[in-house]
Amino acid sequence: MRTQKNIIKLSSQYYLELDPELTEENKNTDVFLGWEYTQGKIKAKTLQKLFPKSNIQFFPIAKTNLQESCILKNIELLKDKFKHITNAHILIDWPEECQPLLQNLQSSFPHSVTLTSKNHLANKDNSSTVDNLILNIEDDPILFLESTEPRRYLLNIFKNNIIKTQCIGSIESYLQYQLFVSNSEKMSLKSECIVNGSLTAWMQYQLAQTFPSEIFRHEFMQNKAEQIFKNIVHYIFSYLNENIIIICGYKTMNLIEQHLEKIKSRNDLKIYEVNNLAYLKEKKEKSNQHFILSQPSKDSFLEYIHVPGFFISDLLEEKTPLENWLDFAKKSYANSFIRASKNYNDWTKLDINAAQERDYFRFSYRLAQDRNMFFPSIFDILVAGSAVVDSNFSYELMKECKKFPENEKLATSLPEIHLPLDHFFKHTEKVSIEKFSTIQSKKKFKKTKLKAVEKISQQKNITPISEEKYADNTWVHEDHPYSCSFPSEDIFMEKLALDIKKNMSDKLKSQEINYQELQTDFYEGLDIRETIRNWHKEKIIVKELHNTGKPDIGTVVFSFADPAKDSYYSWRSFWLAEQHDDSNLMFYATPFKNNLIGPGIAKSEFGGFAVIPLPSSIENPWGNPFIQHYARNATECLILAGALSTNHKSILFISNHPPSQHIAKILKQSRKNIIYAKLDEFPQEDIRLVRTFHILAEAGVRNYAQKYIRKDS
Repeated sequence: MRTQKNIIKLSSQYYLELDPELTEENKNTDVFLGWEYTQGKIKAKTLQKLFPKSNIQFFPIAKTNLQESCILKNIELLKDKFKHITNAHILIDWPEECQPLLQNLQSSFPHSVTLTSKNHLANKDNSSTVDNLILNIEDDPILFLESTEPRRYLLNIFKNNIIKTQCIGSIESYLQYQLFVSNSEKMSLKSECIVNGSLTAWMQYQLAQTFPSEIFRHEFMQNKAEQIFKNIVHYIFSYLNENIIIICGYKTMNLIEQHLEKIKSRNDLKIYEVNNLAYLKEKKEKSNQHFILSQPSKDSFLEYIHVPGFFISDLLEEKTPLENWLDFAKKSYANSFIRASKNYNDWTKLDINAAQERDYFRFSYRLAQDRNMFFPSIFDILVAGSAVVDSNFSYELMKECKKFPENEKLATSLPEIHLPLDHFFKHTEKVSIEKFSTIQSKKKFKKTKLKAVEKISQQKNITPISEEKYADNTWVHEDHPYSCSFPSEDIFMEKLALDIKKNMSDKLKSQEINYQELQTDFYEGLDIRETIRNWHKEKIIVKELHNTGKPDIGTVVFSFADPAKDSYYSWRSFWLAEQHDDSNLMFYATPFKNNLIGPGIAKSEFGGFAVIPLPSSIENPWGNPFIQHYARNATECLILAGALSTNHKSILFISNHPPSQHIAKILKQSRKNIIYAKLDEFPQEDIRLVRTFHILAEAGVRNYAQKYIRKDS
C-alpha cells in the first residue's frame, strides 16, 4: 500500500483511514483523549482488497484501565460524532458460549459480573505456573467483567446502532489469561503512556507485540486462535456488503493479521469458511458447556479490579469530554482522600494533618513508581493509608475503592461467587485491614506496672439503648460492625492470663532449686521435706538456690487451633485497651456475621489470641511488615507481635502444638525466648470459657447483653 495523505499505517495489515471531511470539520476543535476514533476507521489491507464493497473495520481495545475508561467515556459523550458506527454488525471477542447471555450482559452495565462454567467449583487447585493457568481456561473458564469493561461499555454506548452482535471466540477476555499477563509483565510499555494525540502510536506499539509463546504450547489454545479467524470469515461471507465492526483486543488483532498475511485471494478464505461450517456442526453435537452469570463476592472483589471504585463512580458522572486522563485521575483521587478523611474523623474523632496528607500522597505515588506506573493501584492506596496514618484510615480508603456503581436488580437476584486470588496463585501479596473498635490513638501509656484487674471499675455514663434498635441485626452488614467487646469477658481473660503468668513464674522458679546431700556446706539450709522423703537412705538433704530471679514474662499467647486450619479463623483483629483493661488483645477468630445470638450481639470463636500488657509499642501488629514477612501462620504472628510489642524478655506460649524452631530462632536473635506450656495442663473449664467471646454493636448494648450471653451453655 502506498502511503497516502489520509492514511496512517499501524502495522503491515492495519491502517487508520481518516475522513477528510471530518478532519476539516474538527480542525479547530480542542483535541480530546481518543479523538482518533472520531476521525476515521481502522481497516485491514487484505480484507479491504478482497471485499471492497463491504465496510469492515476494527475497534481495538486494551484491558480495563484508567486510560481506556476515559477514552470510552469520551466516546459516550461524543457518540454523535461516530457517524461510521450506524446499522452495524458487531463481532466481539467473547467466548462463543456467551452468545445466549449477550442481552443479559449488555443490560448488566455497569454492574460487575462473573461468567463461569458449571464445574468451576470442582476445580480448586492453586495454579502457580503458567501451564496451570492456561490449562485452567480449558477446564474451568472464567470471565470477570468490571464496571467499565471495554467490550460491554462499547455495546452499551452503541446499543441503538447495532443490527446484530456475534461472539467470535476469545483468548484475551478470560480471567486466567489476564492474570497470566499481569503476572508476566515486567518492563513493558504501560497504558498510562496514552495521552492526547498519542493513540495511534500506542496502537502501533501494541500491534507489534505478539502473544507470549507459552500460550500456544497447548493445542486447545491453538484451536481457539484458529477458530476466531474462522468465525470472522464465516460472518463476512454471511453478510457481504454490510457494515461489520470487529471489537477485539490487540493480541487478537495480531492473530488475525498473521492469518491475513497468508491470504492471497477469496478462494483461500473459502477454505476457512467451509471448514468453519464443519466445525460448528461438530461443536453443536459435542459441546455441552454453558456459562452461568453471577456476581463476584465483595470479599474477593478488589483482588481483580484494575480501576478503583471512586474513579469509576466519578467517571460515569462526568458530563464534559476529558482532555487528560491524569488530571482527572488526580482530581478523583484527591476527592476520595477528602471523603475518607472526613469519615475517618467521624469515626475516630482524629484529623489527618497536613504532614500526614503530604506523606500519604508521596508514599502512594512512590509505590506506583516502583511498579513503573504513574498512578497508584488499589493495593498501593491501602498500604500507604495503613503505613502513614493507621488501619482505620486504610479501611475508609478501602470503602472508597469499593464504591462501584451497581445494578440494584442484579445485586439482589444474581448468585454470588467467591473466587479469591489464591484460587489461582499459591503466593499472593495481601494487606491486612481491621477496624479498631475503640479510640486509643491519643492515649498515653505511662504506667509500667499492671493494676489488679479486680479493682478497675467498668465504664460509667453509658447511655442505655432499647433492644428494638438492633432487632433486625442489620448492623453486621454496616461499615463498623464490631463496635465493642463484652467487659466481663475482657476481665476474665486478663485475670486468667495474669494467674497463669504468676503460676508459671513460680513453677519455673521452683525448678531452679537444686537439692543435694549434706557434705560440707548447708547452702540455703536444711530441706525438711526432701530429708523425710529420703529418710530410708539415711541422708540429710539441703537445698541450693540459683539466684536467677523470676522469668520476665510479658505477653501470654493462647493457640487453640491447628495452624493448618488458619483459613477457618479468617477474622483477624487487634483491640486496644479500654478503661476496664490493662492490656491490648490481638486475635484471630471465626467471622461473627453468621452467628447472631441477640439484638446487637454476635458470637465468635478464637483460633488464638495474645494478651499484650501495656505499654505496647505496636498499634496494628497484623499490618506490621516485619511480622508479615517472617510469620508463616497466624500463631506465629501472635508470638512475634507479643515479642515486639513489649520490653519483656519472655513470651508465654500456651498450646497443644509446640512453637516452631523457625520462630524460636528469630526470637533468640532478638535476645528473647519462648516459654512453652501445653494447653491440656490448665483447667479445661477455664479454657472452654475463654475460647469464645462476643461482639456488641455499641457500648449501650452492654446493659442488656448478659441475658443473651450464657457462658455456661
